[in-house]
Amino acid sequence: MKVDYKLAVVILLVAFAVLSGIQAAVQSVDPGTIPQEWQTLWQGIVYIFTTSRATILFIFIRNILGYAENWFDARPEERGQLKYEARKLGATWAKYEVYLKGYTAAILALTAGTPYNQYAVYIAGAAGLITDLITKAIKDIVQ
Repeated sequence: MKVDYKLAVVILLVAFAVLSGIQAAVQSVDPGTIPQEWQTLWQGIVYIFTTSRATILFIFIRNILGYAENWFDARPEERGQLKYEARKLGATWAKYEVYLKGYTAAILALTAGTPYNQYAVYIAGAAGLITDLITKAIKDIVQ
């Protein structure tokens, strides 16, 4: 199924807004009001919504860059018929969830006690974007 890329942008923006709202609601809860035995679970919930919101930002960047790459690679007469593929959006989302969750956990551990700790999700997103671009370049060279 092919979808207009404008629809994909709207979907990404709505998802980002919804996850931002959920993140704000989750982070507004005072952790001191949560029983001690639920603290680890609560931190996990906060972690999931923090990284998922950032994922939207990075898949938006990666998918728009990927569409632009395909557009520039196409011959001029093919550019008007080039459509954004929704299945690639889902695949990119899944890949970046893995990058963000894994890299964020590693970066949180590496930056514990430093001022950079609060930016771990964004550092992880940038690392995921760079990882994805490098692996795509390697695949393109091999082909």
